[in-house]
Amino acid sequence: MSLGIAALGSHGQVNAEAVDSELVLLVDIGRPGLDKKEFDSLMDSYASTFTSSELLDSIQSGTYGRIAVSLLFYGSNSPQIGIPWMSIGTASEASQFAGLFDGLSRGTSSAQVDVAGGLSAAMSLFGTETGGTGNGFESSLQIIDVAAASIPKSSTGSDTAASIATLTAGVDVINSIAVGGQADEVANYYAANVVGSEIAGVQATSTSSSFGVTLTAALTDEITSAVNTPVTAVPEPSVAIGLTGILLILFRRRRV
Repeated sequence: MSLGIAALGSHGQVNAEAVDSELVLLVDIGRPGLDKKEFDSLMDSYASTFTSSELLDSIQSGTYGRIAVSLLFYGSNSPQIGIPWMSIGTASEASQFAGLFDGLSRGTSSAQVDVAGGLSAAMSLFGTETGGTGNGFESSLQIIDVAAASIPKSSTGSDTAASIATLTAGVDVINSIAVGGQADEVANYYAANVVGSEIAGVQATSTSSSFGVTLTAALTDEITSAVNTPVTAVPEPSVAIGLTGILLILFRRRRV
């Protein structure tokens, strides 16, 4: 019977890897925004962040000792996946992931940034946790971390509505870090309209940073804090129902 319970507990999750958190790095390539030099500096900062001992220690301290990360570019055109989902739990995997930033180019965007479109696309990447098709990973924490560089010239509340919809759909935290020539203004906009948290006691953040070593430190601190967010894992509904049924059978047999 115990073997039956174990088998049922993994039913439907055979192809999904259990990780502590799933993180989408959402990078703004809207115009006006980052020039090529600034974009390259941002990618270098991400690479340094994911090879830092601070972040790796944080990842390995989790229940499963690994996270899943992907990178998505958003602008005025259709969002583009820069780096598909990858599992990170060792120094080698972190180094491999960091190396992927070297080959990334800024991409194209013809007009002002579409924040709502970016949030919607990021939400869909999480898979079953936000009502979509499985992405190969299962976790109890879904995070969107935005690298923002521009503000829509006209806002009709669609960004706020998109943020609420994203959090309602199952994303737990949306953080942002603003970079570029309007960093402080961008950070204020995201604080008022985009960032948010669905976890009690966890405050979403919207900060700004200059490039170089300062940005690497800020990203490391932000992402480390995000993947360390305390959450209580909840069993999948199908698993919970199955276990309940087996426990009822055992209870009835015990009473006979």
